[in-house]
Amino acid sequence: MTTTPKRCYSVEDFSDLINSSLQKLERRKEAQQHYGSLLAVLRQQVDSYRQRRA
Repeated sequence: MTTTPKRCYSVEDFSDLINSSLQKLERRKEAQQHYGSLLAVLRQQVDSYRQRRA
């Protein structure tokens, strides 16, 4: 049976890991909100264009 050595994390390392993961999630959420609102505006413009053409 082989055992692999476990990596020891300091409290600071673990805290940094958690913080960086949270920051990535927050950036992703902000991007989704930004592009979601942009897509909503584009959809409104396409809908109004279709109504004018009909």
